[in-house]
Amino acid sequence: MPLVWVSLSFITGIVVSSLLAFSVNLWLGIGFAFLFIAALLYLLVLLPQFADNPIFKFFFSIQPSYFILLFFLSLGAWRYQIAQPNLDDPFHIAFYNDREYDVLVTGTLDEPPDYRDTYTNLKLNVEAVDSGSGELPAHGLVLVRVSENQAYEYGERVRIRGKLKTPPENEEFSYRDYLARDGVYSNMSLAEVTVLPGNGGNFFLSQVYKFKDKLLANIYRIYHDPEASLLAGILLGVDTGLTPDLQNAFKNTGTAHIIAISGFNIAIIAGIFFSLFKNIFGERLGAVFAILSIAFYTLLVGADAAVVRAALMGSISLLARQLGRRNAGMNALAVVALIMAIINPLVVWDVGFQLSFLATLGLILYAEPFSNFTSNLLSKISKHDISAFTRFINDNVILTFAAQLTTIPIMAYHFKRISLISFIANPFILPVQPPVMILGGLAAFVSLVIYPIGQLLAWIAWPFSAYTIRMVEFFNTVPNGSIYLNDSSPWIVLSTYIALFSVTFGWSAITEWLNARKDSMRAAAYTLIFTILFICTIVLWRATASTGDGQLHITFLDVGSANAVLIQTPEGRNVLINGGPSTSKLSDELGRRLPFFGKRLDWLIIASTDDDELAALPRVVERYTPQNVLWSGNMQASFSAQALDKFFAKEGIPVTHAEMRQKLEMGQDLFIQVISVGARGSVLLIEYKNFRTLLPIGVDTNTYPSLDNGKALDKIDVLLLADSGYFPSNPSDVIKNLNPQLVILSVAAGDKDGLPPQETLDALQGYSMLRTDRSGWISISTDGSEMRVEVERANNDPTPAP
Repeated sequence: MPLVWVSLSFITGIVVSSLLAFSVNLWLGIGFAFLFIAALLYLLVLLPQFADNPIFKFFFSIQPSYFILLFFLSLGAWRYQIAQPNLDDPFHIAFYNDREYDVLVTGTLDEPPDYRDTYTNLKLNVEAVDSGSGELPAHGLVLVRVSENQAYEYGERVRIRGKLKTPPENEEFSYRDYLARDGVYSNMSLAEVTVLPGNGGNFFLSQVYKFKDKLLANIYRIYHDPEASLLAGILLGVDTGLTPDLQNAFKNTGTAHIIAISGFNIAIIAGIFFSLFKNIFGERLGAVFAILSIAFYTLLVGADAAVVRAALMGSISLLARQLGRRNAGMNALAVVALIMAIINPLVVWDVGFQLSFLATLGLILYAEPFSNFTSNLLSKISKHDISAFTRFINDNVILTFAAQLTTIPIMAYHFKRISLISFIANPFILPVQPPVMILGGLAAFVSLVIYPIGQLLAWIAWPFSAYTIRMVEFFNTVPNGSIYLNDSSPWIVLSTYIALFSVTFGWSAITEWLNARKDSMRAAAYTLIFTILFICTIVLWRATASTGDGQLHITFLDVGSANAVLIQTPEGRNVLINGGPSTSKLSDELGRRLPFFGKRLDWLIIASTDDDELAALPRVVERYTPQNVLWSGNMQASFSAQALDKFFAKEGIPVTHAEMRQKLEMGQDLFIQVISVGARGSVLLIEYKNFRTLLPIGVDTNTYPSLDNGKALDKIDVLLLADSGYFPSNPSDVIKNLNPQLVILSVAAGDKDGLPPQETLDALQGYSMLRTDRSGWISISTDGSEMRVEVERANNDPTPAP
């Protein structure tokens, strides 16, 4: 396997050069010295008359190939050194890092914007910089953080204003090294952005990204969350829509490769597509169609460096299986790794590269022998034809295990956890990924042309994506499913791989030892198969999140230190009040609760125009469009309020401005009444027969005096604390006069402002209180006479507040 040793030598040289900062010329000189020695040794081989000469006899015993490998090691070290930028160059943008003044930077967006819940990341390809003395030409990349809810496009020319900083690093994580792998040595937070006329960037990529944006928008139109965000991650590589809790569930269960585009992901996908297509077209054509599917997928998600790298690794795994020779597959993998390291030496430290390389290596080394072993074992167990079952086990269990075997040590090192449950979770989840990708992708594509048919296909595809999420959440609840580790030495990881590959390449000797213990090994295999069969589970779910059941449901969603209240009426109407700061959390909560066949909100009520109360809504209303809007407060009070105003005007959605004592009739005996209106918003009262809930979301200093400090409102069953428990917004005399049966506090865990203050908690002594930071979402159901409370985390029942 000569190419394996060449690639390994080159990559080792990169690592050595990172530790020994010799000059470029020195490394190049050392390399040619080794090459010269290798050439002399080859010449000696051509001159056998010197073989018996005692002076030259020693040199004949030396293999020239050793010096060839040292030459490639030196070449790798040289490549690493020339890849290091000169940050003292006044024309490099990093030259202006860590200055005490603002600079103006002009450039084009090098990638599509990365939209997050509370901000947006832009990668700027710099053209010029102005530090106050006029515009000067400059080059380099800058990562810019800007406010959320502003739309940008790849290739746009922009000018940013702010302070350039060197990316930070600490003992646990170096953000500086992480960004340097992509050529970014400067970042700017809280930047002011001005969009300039003209466009740059690649025209072809620009069209691809626009098409991707249309697909992404349609995915959120035809699917509910969290299924929509799952498909956005799987199909388009946009996983930012998943809530942090759901992302952690994927990590804990070892199934994050499904939503993260990596070599691990594409290697598994390649294997699944190959298994699907080979049954239709045969093995050779099946491999061709599988590679074409990977190429199309790569193009669709943007074809950035990480995706191309993963696609190449995945294709190599298929190529190796077709060649049927382990050495040929390893040589092909080595060539790809060598090319990637030549293009960007820093890729060696990239976690995605390491996982891609090792997952593909695992498939090359272990997929075929493990599959053969399983097939032989199962054929001995049963005399019947179980070929279909054998293929299922090989394609969904063995394939995954082969890839996991070589990635577990490196994942344990980087992520400080080992997912034990992954060996059980993956066989349950991977079989449905082909229909998730094929049906989900088909629905998104068709919806661009004929929307109703695309929607129909989405309904057909929905159970597979819903099953994926429910199974991940189920396995995430299994106790001790993951082992959490402390920092470990890279030498331990290296020793693990040395031991693993020693066993792999010394398997013949181990086989002889195993043959002497056949009976015990057979018993262990039977036990393993029985365990796998015993764990089989079928998860059932409801086809609709909610339909009218004759009861009023009020759900206080867990959105941090803000408010998002979903009201579902006895007749099945859906009303959302505010939304909080997190798009992913709000979209996920709504997707789990709104009816499956209807994504519209009957009413959206803006009860406060503070930005934290509305930041999630501009993107969420594109997915869950309200039929009517009731607006309280100043429509220009915040950026999010302005964005919503523009959206409603564009879509022609009727907006009603809230007025004092205005009532919305939501069905028989159910009303939402505006008790007070001010500059900040409004106070709302929900009345259903004998049940009453007060939502003082937009309360201000004049609200409670106008209501006689709550005496004018009579009995209140449920009270939502205003402003996450801020004491001046929740006077003790008002709470006493309202005398609620249950108090709800919507607040983030570890609120940055220290909410709720002790004064508020003292005022609530003797009252039952539930908090979203402890209970998660809180749902109240009532028939108008009795009230039932359900919480996300049931270990925190309503108890008297301290």
